[in-house]
Amino acid sequence: MNAKNYEELGFAKVDHHRIKRQGMPEVIYCAGKTPSQVAKIAQSIAKSGHNILATRADKKQFQAVKKALKKAKYFEEARIIVLENRKSKIENRTQEISIVSAGTSDLPISEEAAITAEFLGHKVERFYDVGVSGIHRLMNNIEAIKKAQVIIVVAGMEGALPSVIGGLVDKPIIAVPTSVGYGANFEGLSALLTMMNSCAPGIAVVNINNGFGAAAMAHTIINSTKTEYEKDTILQIETNIDDMNPKLWNETITQLMETGALDAYITPIRMKKKRQGYNLVVLCQPEQKQRVLDAIFEQTTTFGVRIQEIKREKLARKFKLVKTKYGQAKVKLGLKGKKVITVAPEYKDYKKLAKKHLIPIEKAYSEVLKCI
Repeated sequence: MNAKNYEELGFAKVDHHRIKRQGMPEVIYCAGKTPSQVAKIAQSIAKSGHNILATRADKKQFQAVKKALKKAKYFEEARIIVLENRKSKIENRTQEISIVSAGTSDLPISEEAAITAEFLGHKVERFYDVGVSGIHRLMNNIEAIKKAQVIIVVAGMEGALPSVIGGLVDKPIIAVPTSVGYGANFEGLSALLTMMNSCAPGIAVVNINNGFGAAAMAHTIINSTKTEYEKDTILQIETNIDDMNPKLWNETITQLMETGALDAYITPIRMKKKRQGYNLVVLCQPEQKQRVLDAIFEQTTTFGVRIQEIKREKLARKFKLVKTKYGQAKVKLGLKGKKVITVAPEYKDYKKLAKKHLIPIEKAYSEVLKCI
């Protein structure tokens, strides 16, 4: 390290080297700074080419930054200023962080965490106003909450929500106590102590009202375990059937796929009493569970199913339209980071080309591959 790693402004030393050491640029904490100071620090960071995040900013501070940097944006509820010189591409990522708030009054801190996490390049899902006073609201959303790699839980009052969620999930939880509450809340101290004394394992606690700190910790956890593959959790629903007319399986699989299932297939098996049967397996997202179950019980003769969660790692997917001498066809690319690992022409597209030009389907498939 040397003097070139930061810029001396007299009232501040702007750390341009921080992104190399910590994986994120220096963040401006605006409280206690004048609008002019915030603007000058922001200009210094912008000049270095880094993105700008300024927390606890008021409107006057934003106006000063906006005057100097026209593309700056202000998120009033979160009290955050953002300027992106380098755009984070998060739209195709799987859910990485769930942000859960106990009540609407916790939204400013929840949004501070959410905007910070998105600024750092993470896909965020918000679950607000699901506190313990109406526990059914939490239970209606828990499957979606569990999809994330890290869960940030924001709560004031007695601060019980992180402990409740901690007993329901197998993901790291970052608890954020807020100063929301009546007198004995002691400006967030009661929530802080409850969270620090949680009997649910896997919970870390940040300072009172520190949504930014929670997002920064989530960022560190995700980056330290990051692979170049996407991850998610799906359901595998299966059953063994030995008393169904085999001619009905084709329509059954079709009906199951129409529920939104990811896949459905059967495997011949030998069952008890030497009966020939089939093992039906359906893969689906957790939110499709009820529709899939309804279809299985309506379309088959089974009396029950087995359900288990399956963790997946997969290549990122991207679709590309290619031109062939027979017409256009869509191709699916499997990506590891930016590297193309596998290529798969879309079946319905090259089948359509084969039918239109009266050529063998294999020839249409080969032509699409040749034009990628």
